[in-house]
Amino acid sequence: MSTQIFQHFIWQRIVILLFTLCVYQVHATATDQTSNSNASNSTRAVQAYLAALSNNTIDGVIAGQNIGHSNDFLNKTGLMGFAPLILGLQQATGESPGIIGVDYEHDKIATPEQLSAVNKVLIDYWNAGGLISINWAPHNPWWNDETDITNNPGIWSHTRTNGGDMSKVDLAQLLNPQSPMHKIWRRKLDRIASALAELQQAGVVILWRPLQEMNGNWFWWGISSAPNDPQPYIDLWIDMHRYFTEEKKLNNLLWVYSPNQGPKLMERDFIKPIGWRYPGEKYVDVIAGTAYNNGLEIRDYKNYQQFNKPIAMAEFGPVAGGKPSRNGTFDTRLYAKQLQKNYPDIAYWMSWSSWDNGNGTQEHQALVHNQNAKALLTNPAIISRQQIAWKNFLFINKK
Repeated sequence: MSTQIFQHFIWQRIVILLFTLCVYQVHATATDQTSNSNASNSTRAVQAYLAALSNNTIDGVIAGQNIGHSNDFLNKTGLMGFAPLILGLQQATGESPGIIGVDYEHDKIATPEQLSAVNKVLIDYWNAGGLISINWAPHNPWWNDETDITNNPGIWSHTRTNGGDMSKVDLAQLLNPQSPMHKIWRRKLDRIASALAELQQAGVVILWRPLQEMNGNWFWWGISSAPNDPQPYIDLWIDMHRYFTEEKKLNNLLWVYSPNQGPKLMERDFIKPIGWRYPGEKYVDVIAGTAYNNGLEIRDYKNYQQFNKPIAMAEFGPVAGGKPSRNGTFDTRLYAKQLQKNYPDIAYWMSWSSWDNGNGTQEHQALVHNQNAKALLTNPAIISRQQIAWKNFLFINKK
């Protein structure tokens, strides 16, 4: 072979290699280290398990189902609740989701007794092999100081920017010991910390997802209060992380940063990029975005990978208001197809609970309310409760 032909042959191989690298996804390395240096061994093991799923050193994606809120979690029938969404799914499919989730607040402010009642179900599910996710969408502390939550539990719009007067909302005041808002905010944190401590005493690890979709303008903690400055939210997150881990000694939490999907061109006035309010790698364990579209596309997937954390979808399903959601005709097998083929680094997803729009229409987001849930949960690529394997990592990432 002449030198010229040999050089041409080598350059061909280089071009092919470069093309191959461009075609195939390059997986970012998700860390198995927790943001809390005092995290329990179980918490470390769950983090390592999720990292292994995101790094594709083990196969599969965990199926998750949000159940609703603390005030409807124990409903026996309806569109939300453990009985209709989880027991109903078990009856229909013979399977249980690998993760169940609840929002500790959102619709109403829960009393300690109500949170304890929710916790009992969560503890049982954990002991049966499942993982637990808890969201916290708190009511605006400027509108409800929690001095009498029994008689004044609030309403869901108190989480939103259109639920009252936003003119006094200043996140920095929640952290200022000289401000009366500091005491109110600490009162809220203490109530929630007590409920999380009950779960810690029972050995339950929590995927803790507070103050979600912070890069949008619809929640009171969102960008409306400081549209040009991410720091007030970052400081609020870091303070909560410190307060819960250092003062409250909650070592069972994996901190889930959960932005709304990034903006399209016409959305930039009310949605910021997903990392705009990111608190930093020292204060986050998992990146889990939200996306609703009938094709189950994740347009921020590559951006999620850049954080070098386990990645997931904390809310994922058909678009609200579309025919599949309204009619309960969404083919849930698409979760397996899309995640396996196009988004293999996703460690878990959470299908949301269904809900009533209050105008004669309903949104059917829950797995049990849509089509082919049994085929989905029995797909070998999908991890249901009986396949959860975090305990295999107990001695890998032990402190």
